[in-house]
Amino acid sequence: MRFALLAIAASLFAGVSTAKSPTAEQALALTPIQPGIDFTTPAKADIAACTIAPEKSGGITAWVVRDGQGRNLRRFADTNGDNVVDVWSYYRDGVEVYRDIDSDFDNKADQYRWLGTAGTRWGIDENEDGRVDSWRAISAYEVAEEVVAALRSRDSAAFARVLLSPAELKGLGLGGSVAGEVAAATGSAAKGFQETAAGGKLTAGTRFIDFGSVRPGVIPGGVDGATADATFCEGATALVEIGGETEQVQLGPLVQVGDGWRVITGPKLGSNSQDPLALFMMPGIAPTAGGERPSEKMQQLMTELEKLDRQSAGSPGAAAGKRIDLLRQLADASSSGLKEQWIQQLADTLAADVLENSNKASLQSLDALIRKTEAEGVADSLVAHVRFQRIWAEYGLLSQDPKEDYPKVQRAWLDQLEQFVKKHPDDQESAEALLQLGMAAEFAGETEQAQDWYARLAKQFPDTTRGRKASGAIRRLSSVGKPIELRAQKIDGGAFDLKQLAGKHVLIHYWATWCEPCKSDMAQLKELYAKNGRTLTIVGVNLDASVADAKAYLATNRLPWTQVYDEGGLDGRLANEMGVMTLPLMIMLDEKGQVVNRNLHVAELETEIRRLIR
Repeated sequence: MRFALLAIAASLFAGVSTAKSPTAEQALALTPIQPGIDFTTPAKADIAACTIAPEKSGGITAWVVRDGQGRNLRRFADTNGDNVVDVWSYYRDGVEVYRDIDSDFDNKADQYRWLGTAGTRWGIDENEDGRVDSWRAISAYEVAEEVVAALRSRDSAAFARVLLSPAELKGLGLGGSVAGEVAAATGSAAKGFQETAAGGKLTAGTRFIDFGSVRPGVIPGGVDGATADATFCEGATALVEIGGETEQVQLGPLVQVGDGWRVITGPKLGSNSQDPLALFMMPGIAPTAGGERPSEKMQQLMTELEKLDRQSAGSPGAAAGKRIDLLRQLADASSSGLKEQWIQQLADTLAADVLENSNKASLQSLDALIRKTEAEGVADSLVAHVRFQRIWAEYGLLSQDPKEDYPKVQRAWLDQLEQFVKKHPDDQESAEALLQLGMAAEFAGETEQAQDWYARLAKQFPDTTRGRKASGAIRRLSSVGKPIELRAQKIDGGAFDLKQLAGKHVLIHYWATWCEPCKSDMAQLKELYAKNGRTLTIVGVNLDASVADAKAYLATNRLPWTQVYDEGGLDGRLANEMGVMTLPLMIMLDEKGQVVNRNLHVAELETEIRRLIR
């Protein structure tokens, strides 16, 4: 029935120039395919004040429904220009929280995305039956929610969707002995789920309250035969309410797979349940940290926090003070691993309050939190995190103040980053600090200094995204006079290798649909290509997070040159291979395949072409 509604909607909103337009009431009758979406639906008496109108933005036409105050309620978009709706968007308090997506344009949704305040889940529906078959993206918190929901409904298939699969295990590149233990644990996880679900304690009335784990950690590549880094949350738990009483569901370790997280073991009810798999215990973290049972006071505070987050989802800034107070109380009331979790959340919230609300008092609170964490002897990584949040918060606050001397503010910020790297050389936050130092030097024209910073980052954090990007930046900065490699899949299908263009002058254009200057460049590139198409070849490298965004843009903005794509956006392989930091970026190669300009601006392009093609 729901898919029938989608098909009706697709035709209902087709052809924005038709004389008879859909009404706001008709549009508001549509609902998301996935259950449990918290979106705004006006009262019947308020529907008359709602409006619906076609709007065009970025080459995409959409019917947009707004309430009487002008806030978005729905947006039904035609992304490929065939006059049929293929993206159905739903809003809460004017913020988009959910999308049904028809990515193959057959009038049936095959992807479901939770957005904004609703979270990060991105579900794939391969057979288009309205049920998620796999999670392309899902946070650790949301995995906990999914496990609890699966236990409530005794849905083994839902649990299987968040369980590490054999293919995903292989892709992690874990060492032999560890991989064997993980394989054994995942093999028995389904049985463990069924046993806990069959216990019957978690019923339809069970309410998910919160997620907890110790600070995420990494098993680095090279340890015990591991071929890549593996990121995990040890001792994860879900706090639930059963019949007015709180209880813990032990989830065991969670492992990151791409943009998602996965469970390894079956869930167990009760705070005293022994974790059947303790592969990733970090030095300095107590084995019982994940199993700490919240006190009655903590349970009350967590319930208040969950209620506050629900009530303030549309305007979190207004509740920042209360949230900070609750997190401070939770940190003080906790011990061991849970304490570190609350301190980290407190630091993040204080920094956000400084940046979003210009609250200088929260900056002072961050100073106090640094002193407190140092005095209490918590893990150095946590102290580093609080200190790094403080550095960013102050820089953001001062850089937004028109009365401040920006060059002076930036210099002070860079000095703080240098001191941070000296004090915490091996902390993961230092990877970001080194990257920022390198970027600042590069943008200031200090190429040698930039390469020094990038070299330190690449050496200290070689198997991280930032480390790989730093290696690519060194490659780019030293590329003039050298050949480069570029291999990827074409957006319209087929493999591409830069070597195929040997003997031609090639312009490589890195771009994304969210980059407005990139789009402006394209208009000029089309003119230059029309004049010089016989001697100049252009290759577009799209760095959108989703290839669907690129396809939708290119469907209505056709470009006569090759476009390639790989997953990951600005953090993906294609961006990291050349250390792409910002967009647009253009690199010019001569007929020998050697770089002649590693950072070409569109205004310089015609002159560069004339110089090369004489």
